[in-house]
Amino acid sequence: MHALVRGVAVDALCGPQVSVAGTPLVGRTPSALEQWLIDRAETRPLETELVYMSAGVPGSESLGVTINVQRDGDRLLTRPVFYPTEALDDLSHWLPEDAWVIHD
Repeated sequence: MHALVRGVAVDALCGPQVSVAGTPLVGRTPSALEQWLIDRAETRPLETELVYMSAGVPGSESLGVTINVQRDGDRLLTRPVFYPTEALDDLSHWLPEDAWVIHD
């Protein structure tokens, strides 16, 4: 029997580091990475790039990623969650609930 892979969550503390055009996505300050997504979206067609999940979690449709967070003591660091294109219509139900939990 084969397990169905629905997405990949990258640990903010252990990695691995994932970069897009030289910008690291893992273990960053959430506000800095959100601003990077906003700036990136301004160079793309309107309403085709930047998305927000129900809890205000930002993401990129073209990259297939949402930028969740993970706790490191009293800090929050970015923990990207990658998913396939077919998940876009129902992302919050596509991945398991623990993909959206702020882990210690």
